[in-house]
Amino acid sequence: MQMSAAAAVASRLSPAYAQSAGVSQSARTIASGPFEATWESLVANYKTPDWYRDAKFGMWAHWTAQCVPEQGDWYARRMYIQGDRDYDYHVKTYGHPSKFGFMEIDNLWKAEKWDPQRLIGLYKRAGAKYFFAMGTHHDNLDMYDSAHQAWNTVNVSWKKELACWVSK
Repeated sequence: MQMSAAAAVASRLSPAYAQSAGVSQSARTIASGPFEATWESLVANYKTPDWYRDAKFGMWAHWTAQCVPEQGDWYARRMYIQGDRDYDYHVKTYGHPSKFGFMEIDNLWKAEKWDPQRLIGLYKRAGAKYFFAMGTHHDNLDMYDSAHQAWNTVNVSWKKELACWVSK
């Protein structure tokens, strides 16, 4: 059976949503394990990994195309709010957000000075025992070669995988 693009996406979402789109969930199975879909099960069965508990200090990077306009966090939201300083900056610098939105900002993000080895070295010298990089930003830009969607840093932006570079 040929399914529409919307139905194909729906089939990967919740069973209720997929059913409303007319997509069968019979092929989906979830492996059994120690967890049930409840908070109580999570609290009762989750154990913090020893390496994480013992590490004490690590780093987290929230690095996205928001570094292009250099206007701080929430730029991707506030650039659409008339009267906000980020909206005014965006209109002056890039044009109206209806013509040049955050998706276009994603395409400007080239990461020309990205040096993961130097960055990880800096984190290690600071005492970090682990490093987490963001895998997907709230604008749905995946930082890796995603099998789920084409909106990722391999196809958009700087044409490389952030997650892959950091893991090496």
